[in-house]
Amino acid sequence: MRKVFTSIAIMLTCITASSQVLLDYETIEGIVKNERQYFDDIVNIYKNDDPMIRVDDIALIYYGQAFTDKYNPGNDENEKRLKQLHDEGNHAEAYNTAKAILEYNPVSLNALFNLLVASKALGKSHEEFESYAKKYQGILGMITQYGNGRSSDSPFKVITPDDQNYVLFHELEIQREISRELDPETLCNIIVVEPTDKYQARRVYFDLSLFLKHVKK
Repeated sequence: MRKVFTSIAIMLTCITASSQVLLDYETIEGIVKNERQYFDDIVNIYKNDDPMIRVDDIALIYYGQAFTDKYNPGNDENEKRLKQLHDEGNHAEAYNTAKAILEYNPVSLNALFNLLVASKALGKSHEEFESYAKKYQGILGMITQYGNGRSSDSPFKVITPDDQNYVLFHELEIQREISRELDPETLCNIIVVEPTDKYQARRVYFDLSLFLKHVKK
């Protein structure tokens, strides 16, 4: 029986005016460190494409990754190699490297995106492609559900700088970025863009606090 725990885990706080919710990182950290079996069970449910997976489960897995020993954004050698392989168009090696990343970081958008590209290029099964697509879209949808990016009070929250680009260009369909600047007080990256039909604002706010606190250790 699944624990009725994720809603407590995320500690959702509704804001009626904007219909946004806040994430309690402290509670998520406590689950990863003190309820590890439960966390691992949710990860396995997610990996197996359980149709009952919920957005708060995905949030727990995604943000919970930042509190695991495997969290190493910017310094992961497989992630670095994956970018090189992608640039070279080496789909076979990119596929293998991305699969290896998912073994210890099942919410790597870099890995999932490259698996979408590589699995299509290599003629993998439709079922496999759909599995990656479901996970990829589920993470992007979760990020944009837990924030609207319009201000530092309701930013999109990501666990690695790379994830900003997937939200910007794939989820929000931004066509042109003008500038980026980090606000040292809020730990939000403020990205100036040309508005689109899907995102009708000139600034997009991303909360990078989990990443920045990690790199400062």
